[in-house]
Amino acid sequence: MGLSANTADIAVVVPTFNRPVRCADLLHALARQTLPPDAFQVIVVDDCSTDDTVATLRSIAQDLPYRLQVLQTPSNLGPGAARNVGWRAATAPVIGFMDDDCRPEPGWLQAGLDYFQARPDTGVAQGQTRAPDGVDVHALQGTHVWRVITAATPYFDACNIFYRRAALDHAGGFDEEIGWWPSYGRPGATPVAWGEDTAAGWAVVEDGWQRGFVPDAVVIHEVEQRGLRWQLKYGYLDRVIVALAVAHPGYRQEAFWRPWSYRREDAAFMLAVAGALAATRWRPAALAVVPYLWWRRPSVRKPNFVRSGLGYVAVDAARAAGRLSGAIKYRTFVL
Repeated sequence: MGLSANTADIAVVVPTFNRPVRCADLLHALARQTLPPDAFQVIVVDDCSTDDTVATLRSIAQDLPYRLQVLQTPSNLGPGAARNVGWRAATAPVIGFMDDDCRPEPGWLQAGLDYFQARPDTGVAQGQTRAPDGVDVHALQGTHVWRVITAATPYFDACNIFYRRAALDHAGGFDEEIGWWPSYGRPGATPVAWGEDTAAGWAVVEDGWQRGFVPDAVVIHEVEQRGLRWQLKYGYLDRVIVALAVAHPGYRQEAFWRPWSYRREDAAFMLAVAGALAATRWRPAALAVVPYLWWRRPSVRKPNFVRSGLGYVAVDAARAAGRLSGAIKYRTFVL
């Protein structure tokens, strides 16, 4: 067991929900860090898992060389709330965040700590995130979820990111409401969340802190396959894109394909819908569908070619509905 948390130079915060095996793998990977175990503390925040996550993590705590705290949220509030519980319980001046489906490389913590110690004006810095060895993400179907991050992005993905605690404290931490779609207690249902980490990163930057990227702080992100229902819910959360664009102009400038359209495919989808409707009165208008079909066509070499194509259309429709909902709510034009 490591020394008191008061001696820690850096803390690690991990939100978790119903992933005891993967979270345990993460904790064992942290035991192999090149940073001495008494130099960091680890806080795992369970977001009211319905399985044996908490019992599993507490059972392995005594076998780890570093100090581990296992905390819980009062109810299933999402990863933003869980991260807030974690970093507010930490005492270290630098906080590293990781998701429970990730594994850090041995030099992850040392690289993050060195970066912040050498740059006192930096408030937030992303690390490098890659897929497991042997996985070609370009060959995966659209139902797979992964993260590959090789440079600073406008999304500030919390699967691998570091914050100066003072910067996070002044910015108010992670948004606990934006982009949160809980499971509502349905057995087997997976909660969906998006945007809470993006909002936190931009809030820190807008407070005047510098941002950065730490290429040597490497995390391996697992690849997961998600069903169409999850994809539709995640797509509808595109309404968050509008909220972020209104609240953080820098995000709109960096993340949007055009100021009025988030993705090129989004504009093509709306053009296709307009063309299909107009074609009922003027047939040549159907040509407006061509750009969308070209850009969104699934590879014929992938299995379930037709099914994948129909799935893309359904998800894009959910995205369009989400953006329309956000555009109305926030009174701004976004396709």
